[in-house]
Amino acid sequence: MANGPSKQDLEMYWQSSRQYFDELAQYYKTADPAYYKEFIEPFYSNPFRSSYNQSGTKSSGGGGKFVIIIFALLLLLGVGGASIFLFMSSDSITKKIENLGSDRKTTENTRTTEKETTEEKTIEPSEEVEPDDPSELSGEDNFIIGAKYIGEKKYDKAAYHLNRIKPGDKRYKEAQQLLESIKFLKKYDK
Repeated sequence: MANGPSKQDLEMYWQSSRQYFDELAQYYKTADPAYYKEFIEPFYSNPFRSSYNQSGTKSSGGGGKFVIIIFALLLLLGVGGASIFLFMSSDSITKKIENLGSDRKTTENTRTTEKETTEEKTIEPSEEVEPDDPSELSGEDNFIIGAKYIGEKKYDKAAYHLNRIKPGDKRYKEAQQLLESIKFLKKYDK
């Protein structure tokens, strides 16, 4: 057993009488280095304890508390930025899908109006490609729509859009992975 104050006594001295603790530390550093290394040194080497050095004066540099506060603030900013990004990207996906539906309705209304007003004309207007036709959508748009349909558990529609992504597109590998996932989802979601 070490001949010196117990850990509880050292803790009390550290908290209430730092000057006495520092004097004890100086004494045991020379008189009993093993005791100093085992019981007293951990107080000075722990960055979360305090920013005082052995002489009892406040050290410059701010200590561990400053680093922890900065880390917490950066973490908070990162989480806030990520949540804003996710919120805005989910809005843009919804808007793209809504726009596709509204463009389709507008195109259909235009066609019926043209047919009604120009029944006498023998020249038919050229066939327009519907905006929601997957061949007109980019690989990115097909990927987004496919992912949305997976979330809605409409696996056949999702697979249709994901299969429209061509090899060489930047989303091709991800689309293939989602297609593999759809196989399992269909099997286990029933």
